[in-house]
Amino acid sequence: MRIRPLTARAAACAAIAGALVAASACTSPNIDSSTVVEVDGKRQDAAEYVNAGCQRVGDSISIGSGSVQTARGVGAMITDGNPPRVNTLFIATGGNVMTVTNTPLGQIGSATTSRAGNRYTITGEARAADLSTKKFRVEVTCS
Repeated sequence: MRIRPLTARAAACAAIAGALVAASACTSPNIDSSTVVEVDGKRQDAAEYVNAGCQRVGDSISIGSGSVQTARGVGAMITDGNPPRVNTLFIATGGNVMTVTNTPLGQIGSATTSRAGNRYTITGEARAADLSTKKFRVEVTCS
């Protein structure tokens, strides 16, 4: 049975999202309750978003928090630089998963990252599982 490209992309997005949640759950992150997650201008206030944490290893930063039970969460892998760069990002809202991927294997969506001290702001457009695009903003403090 041949998998259609569209189905393969959706599966890849889901796999990336799952990997980011798993990776963020396995670290000892710096938890910051001032995390902001917005999708299409609407603030996501569930605890799965608000209590995101960061783990820094060299110039790589993993940001994440999520819940399998509620299917909500946020995760990102960024390279700290001037400016910082998003490698992957996902936001799961319980009914949809949105992703940005910027790797040598390809690009999905777009994101811009800025840093003010230890506060990172990621904005852009993510590709949703239904192939629509959603504007987003994520702000998190990493120490």
